[in-house]
Amino acid sequence: MSWLSKFSGGNKAPGAAKIVAEPRRERPSTPPRIVIDHHDYVPEEFVLGSFRIRPYDGDLIARQKFDFRLQFDLGGDPVDVSCMGMVVKLTEESGLVARYQSPQPFYERKLVEYMKALKGL
Repeated sequence: MSWLSKFSGGNKAPGAAKIVAEPRRERPSTPPRIVIDHHDYVPEEFVLGSFRIRPYDGDLIARQKFDFRLQFDLGGDPVDVSCMGMVVKLTEESGLVARYQSPQPFYERKLVEYMKALKGL
């Protein structure tokens, strides 16, 4: 056996590697909230990078950039993230459809954890 295999674990029996699974978070009981101009909205559709609010009764217009707050609860820990979005579509039928930039890495990880918990993964 080479010295390299000793350091890389080459002398272990097959299946001896420890697999550490992340603990599964309980499913969030409330959907995320989006706060635009001090008005709270619950998105009809919400995925990483975009959302839809229907009905929307604010002052935004198509292709406008805007700041908003994304609020959700992750295992009893409230998270409030400041984000920047852009209106993709805004009609009576479609409501407000917007894309948003990923938040800072710390909050992006929290958001990914929340999305996984929301889907039950």
